[in-house]
Amino acid sequence: MSSTELLVAQSNLSPASNTQGTPVQARLFKITDIPAAMDAIDWPVSAALMRHWFQGQPWPTENGDVTTGQGARRVAPGAVHRGKHRQDELGASFEKVQPVLAELRRSWNNAAAMGEIRKHLLKAYSDKGLGCYPLVFPNLASAVERFGYFNSRAITFSKWGSEGLNDLRGALADFNLRVAAEGDVKIHADRIMFRPRTLLFCAEDNYDFNDDGSVFSQPLGFWNFDGIAPSLLEATAHNAGVDAVSRGITQQSLFGMSA
Repeated sequence: MSSTELLVAQSNLSPASNTQGTPVQARLFKITDIPAAMDAIDWPVSAALMRHWFQGQPWPTENGDVTTGQGARRVAPGAVHRGKHRQDELGASFEKVQPVLAELRRSWNNAAAMGEIRKHLLKAYSDKGLGCYPLVFPNLASAVERFGYFNSRAITFSKWGSEGLNDLRGALADFNLRVAAEGDVKIHADRIMFRPRTLLFCAEDNYDFNDDGSVFSQPLGFWNFDGIAPSLLEATAHNAGVDAVSRGITQQSLFGMSA
């Protein structure tokens, strides 16, 4: 579909003899125009991720959903991370992500995670012979997904307007921040030992914009060529109104009334 299309409009001011309507040109706003609108309001991470989604090939997860596999980054254990505004750096420059990232750095191998680490290592290396093997993830997020994460934290946003709209919310809304590690696996006759060298942090999101049915948990908002509705509350109110109209049309249709 082109960005400019001919629409036929019928004006009340037209003579009664004019039955053909008046051709007018209107620029139709499409979902593929949203990245440019994100650029217009300085949301580079959101725009880049949405363009990737339109152009890329998502891969399936075990539960049948699909994920972009975006946001993977290697970080040396204990190192100080200085992220930039790029989609492959987990949004680490966003204030909301920083404390969660720091928490995962401290607790990536806590008591709860140790069971997961042991399970993943046994699954991948129990059939190997004695020796030392590297554990690396060349394709980052997709490879980590197949091997298994060590630990995870959810990053969520307020549903009722106490948090504003920003580039991180536009890119992912609610998502999971997960951690794994690369290093050396040494297989002995009676045990498997793992020496971590590098931590990997991955932002995981299905990018599906589905709600849980009770509230608008991830409202898309209302977009035009200049940007988005000025507030989450306004966007949610509009969405609620549209939903109410849809229910009314359905109820009318049940009784054979014209919608």
